[in-house]
Amino acid sequence: MKRSLYFVPLLLAVLSFQTWGAGPKMFDAGEDIDFNEAWYKKDRSDEENFKRLVTGLEKVGTGKKVIQKATEKAAQQGHTLFDVVAIGDGSLTDTTLIRRFSASNPAQVIYETRSKVYLNKHLKTLDALLDFAHELTHFTYREPFNPYDARFHLKDFIKSTVEGRGGEVDAYMVECKVLRELLPGEGFSRSNCQRVWDQKTASVSKEMGVMEFYKVGHHFDGLKKDLEKFAVNEKDLPQTSSNEALFISSAWGLPYPVAAVKEYVNIMDRVCKNDQNRITLMQTKVGRAPAGVDSSKDSQDYRLMFEDFKSRCDKFTSN
Repeated sequence: MKRSLYFVPLLLAVLSFQTWGAGPKMFDAGEDIDFNEAWYKKDRSDEENFKRLVTGLEKVGTGKKVIQKATEKAAQQGHTLFDVVAIGDGSLTDTTLIRRFSASNPAQVIYETRSKVYLNKHLKTLDALLDFAHELTHFTYREPFNPYDARFHLKDFIKSTVEGRGGEVDAYMVECKVLRELLPGEGFSRSNCQRVWDQKTASVSKEMGVMEFYKVGHHFDGLKKDLEKFAVNEKDLPQTSSNEALFISSAWGLPYPVAAVKEYVNIMDRVCKNDQNRITLMQTKVGRAPAGVDSSKDSQDYRLMFEDFKSRCDKFTSN
């Protein structure tokens, strides 16, 4: 079987605040855990390092639920929680879409997705706890997407990334809930979580989160042009505003909607390059059909593949 691998860094995720002003916090976890110490230590195994974070999160209600749901999601894939987490130089959730087809039959395709959470090994324990809760929310709830599908459009990708189930707003809300439960006083009040905290309901607000994450500042005019290129209008993303952007993608260094456009183009460039290779294989198969052999089915498959490719890839560099 030929494998065509497609790698999606998910990505537009982590906001880690380094100025909590928090004093030490201790848990009974076999040994004390200090919020201000490094969470990752070389003299412990990776699993031991992660187990300490799991223990810390399970001390608060939101954190316990995050661990429980992520463990259930991992089990559905035949893994333990520790099978789907790893040490990294940054915190992010990577999803790999594997597309399988054989050179002899490029028209028949099988898809499979796999996700893994990487946690920044350079963080202090408090920041690691928040990043871990954030990324596990992506891992557990983010809806998988298939960029080879003709219905994979920029508008939907932006909405899924920012406000969709398990997207950036949801993950940030979970992060803020965990922070408030761990540090209900000064630590919480000094964070940007105040921007998504509804004083009337005394809870985090998704509506407020959506408004914050769609602020793009001076990128507004450029974003508008990019959206028009892909037939996305202002009514499709009505919350987008030119107000100052405080929530920035760590992967792109840009406000999240702007970063999502960059990611979409990057994804589609690779998709179209992969599809070009697949079409070449199909074309070769049609051309090699022996004289007298009815190859009408292969010819029809090739025509449909080519038409689909042209309709999806006319705006990308791989075409």
